[in-house]
Amino acid sequence: MNMHRLQTRFVLAGCLLVSTTVACGLWSAWTFFRLSAVVDVALQESQETIDLAGVLERTLEREDDALVLALIENPASARKEVQKQRERFGEVFERLQAILSHDQEKEMARDLWQQTMAYRAAGDKLLQKTGRPGALTEPDRTAALTQYQQHVNPAQRKALAACEKLREHNFQTMKEAGIKARDEALRATWIVALISVAALGFSTFVSIRLARAVLRPVHELTDSVEALRQGDFERRVRIDSADELGQLADGFNRMAQTLAEYRSSSLGELLVAKTTLEATLDALPDAVIVIDPDGNLAAMNSPARLVLRNTRGDEIQRVEELPLPPEHLAAVHQALRGQTTPKPHTEFNRTIDISLAGNRRKFLPLAVPIPHFTPKRFGAVLVLQDVTDLARLDELRSELVGVASHELKTPLTSVRMNLLLLGEGTANLNARQQEILATAITGCEELGATIDELLDLTRIEAGQLRLAQDRIDFLEVIDHALLKLRPRFDDARITLEVLPDCCSALVRGDGARLGIVLANLLTNALKYTPRNGRVSIRLWSQRDGAKENLHVSVTDTGPGIPPEYRERVFEKFFRVEHQRSGDGQVRGTGIGLYLCREIIEAHGGKIWCTEGQDGAGTGFTFVLEQIPEAVKRDDELTPTPGAARA
Repeated sequence: MNMHRLQTRFVLAGCLLVSTTVACGLWSAWTFFRLSAVVDVALQESQETIDLAGVLERTLEREDDALVLALIENPASARKEVQKQRERFGEVFERLQAILSHDQEKEMARDLWQQTMAYRAAGDKLLQKTGRPGALTEPDRTAALTQYQQHVNPAQRKALAACEKLREHNFQTMKEAGIKARDEALRATWIVALISVAALGFSTFVSIRLARAVLRPVHELTDSVEALRQGDFERRVRIDSADELGQLADGFNRMAQTLAEYRSSSLGELLVAKTTLEATLDALPDAVIVIDPDGNLAAMNSPARLVLRNTRGDEIQRVEELPLPPEHLAAVHQALRGQTTPKPHTEFNRTIDISLAGNRRKFLPLAVPIPHFTPKRFGAVLVLQDVTDLARLDELRSELVGVASHELKTPLTSVRMNLLLLGEGTANLNARQQEILATAITGCEELGATIDELLDLTRIEAGQLRLAQDRIDFLEVIDHALLKLRPRFDDARITLEVLPDCCSALVRGDGARLGIVLANLLTNALKYTPRNGRVSIRLWSQRDGAKENLHVSVTDTGPGIPPEYRERVFEKFFRVEHQRSGDGQVRGTGIGLYLCREIIEAHGGKIWCTEGQDGAGTGFTFVLEQIPEAVKRDDELTPTPGAARA
């Protein structure tokens, strides 16, 4: 019983309040139901009596009209009408007598009958004087009218007055019934109000008693918890009862005792661990911020405090308040969900600028999840790497590449034009000289393509890359690329095949830039595919929600790219050969795939690297939004310049 004393008190108090409310409601419902039934019966009887009395009045009036008609026109027809109305009166009067229940009403009905009989006797005497039709002379008609006015009409008015008296009595009865119902309803309302007030007072009393019984121990327990939080591990809660609150107080006391013992035994070790962690964080040169699973800033080192102080002050408490762009905040939230964020690319357009001591510094954010920060929850570490010097070197490199590319463009064009002019006179050259001339022209074209890539690189980094938005048939883009590259594949004895698995390949974009993407992918495949290998271009359509996407895949049978490098190959100047010894035999600048990614993303698509077919070689796939065939118009379709079917 002690286990449920508090619960029992609440249950009993609730049952008592519910019982009082239910009893009050049932009594009110019974009272109003009884009152409604009584009023209903009274009103129904009175209304029926009033209606029948009205019918009797109309019957007497029609009988009187027939008597007057007998004096004026047709006594025979008038007698029939008089007889009909008297029969009607008798039927209605019998119905009236059947529903009368009060002696006063029965007495009024007898008086009505007597007055009616007197009226009928006077009427019969009048009918006897009328005789047959046309029998009345003018003196007789005058005498009959005089008799009607002196004897018949006064008798009729007395009968009508008796009917009206009966109707008025029932009207008064209905009024009294309404007054009685009102009084009964008012009395019942007062009784319900008194019961409600009593129930409210009792409920208030019970609630106050229960609140005092519960809130006093709760307040004491709250004060003890606050004291425990402030370090007073000797604080204890007084136990006044053996109910649930008493058990809670006892549990708190045992917990406080355990914490006091643990504090006395492990506090030194915890302080040492905390000091070591803080010293380690402060020793790191980069700004480091530790974030708990709820998104609060749990700890940070001195460089992080300096960064935050120079951005938004010391009041930052939540991860949402950090001076980070949306993409970096999303990476932090992803780390808090336990998902490893991709490592930052080497390009520095993802950095954030922060002013420290009057100098602009560039920081590259990196979010890393912390497993089991709390049981079954992840925290996160946000590292702000100071890459100001590296970013400056990257800018200098980009400027050098841009200047060198522009400076090389003009002399290279002159050399190429002179070689082409020299080639026009090949009739005077022997086979060896023609071969040397063709090789020189090819070298100039390759060098020109490299310079164009470097110029595109500088435009992308400066944000000046502009794309046309034309309707492009990608099959024509492929044909144009094959027209230029197929001889090189044939010379290397590498099979180049196109596998179109879709009937339409319409996209919107820049045909020349998309041609560069395809040419770069095919050139890479040509470089790394061994003799007698195979390079495949496959196209297919795939619906993604409400839009149709065009997938283009270029796969080869070369050595392949390790999984750890498949994301990094799209970075500027990254070469897989530089990461592995003995693989530096293939030449390249390392910017072709970077340009491919930037051009595809500028078209709203995406590109990725996978392994080749059957696990051998390398595959590059990119996706572009496809234009439905239904909206194609011949005059809107812009073919790729120079495209032709191979």
